[in-house]
Amino acid sequence: MNSFVFKLLATLVVVFATSGAALAAQPQPPVAVQGAQAVPKTMRPLAPQDALTQCLIKSTSPDDKRVLVQWVFAVIAQHPDISSMTQIDTAQRSAIDREAAKVFEQLLADQCAGPLRTAMKQSGTDAIGKSFQALGTSAATDMLQNPQVVTSGASLMKHLDMQRILLALIAP
Repeated sequence: MNSFVFKLLATLVVVFATSGAALAAQPQPPVAVQGAQAVPKTMRPLAPQDALTQCLIKSTSPDDKRVLVQWVFAVIAQHPDISSMTQIDTAQRSAIDREAAKVFEQLLADQCAGPLRTAMKQSGTDAIGKSFQALGTSAATDMLQNPQVVTSGASLMKHLDMQRILLALIAP
């Protein structure tokens, strides 16, 4: 397999599998342009990575996000520490991979090809990784807001010793 493709796929797996705060577009200083081409001070051009991030998020439908989260789940489920907790057979895995590949291909080759090229020229695969991390965070956030997921996650509270945690917070 071409090393660039391998690195790209590895980056996609890592950034989708990691959680973290959503990457917000950072304000950029205005570009100084002279003459009639001057950009109004209120308009700030997006950095190429920010433009790619926005394109990925805006171009991904709720169904696309569902496909991507399923793909991440299927990838992570292969880890030995959790593989016994779920069963994804070969046919299911293949179907999940095909659907995710369609979404990635549509995003990278069609909907966000321009911002992708620009970001790659400026920052290389790092821009892709950070942009897909933001997309992964967006997709995961949507899934985590599901009422059944919220209820399941809240069940952790009955096992926490909140007094112990409070004491740790106020201890000198």
